[in-house]
Amino acid sequence: MKDIINKIFSLDATDLDQVIEAVKMRRNQLHCQNANKLSVGDRVEFEGRNGRTLQGTVSKIKIKYVLVACDNGQRWNVPGSHLTQLEKEMA
Repeated sequence: MKDIINKIFSLDATDLDQVIEAVKMRRNQLHCQNANKLSVGDRVEFEGRNGRTLQGTVSKIKIKYVLVACDNGQRWNVPGSHLTQLEKEMA
């Protein structure tokens, strides 16, 4: 990782723009992959504003975002890669 970071500091503006586009593309892929691993009704948690950890239930899965109905009554639109699926409770 240190080698990659050091190489980034040696890039010119054009090469840096290409790296930024590649990072954005990879981030979008991860959001989509993680969103598709979830199902409506799954219990998830994520870090909200001000570092608060929120838990809720998946109510809708979009292309790369997931609509989460939180336990506190709020609804959040969260990128798929920001969610952690909680263990299913045994009945």
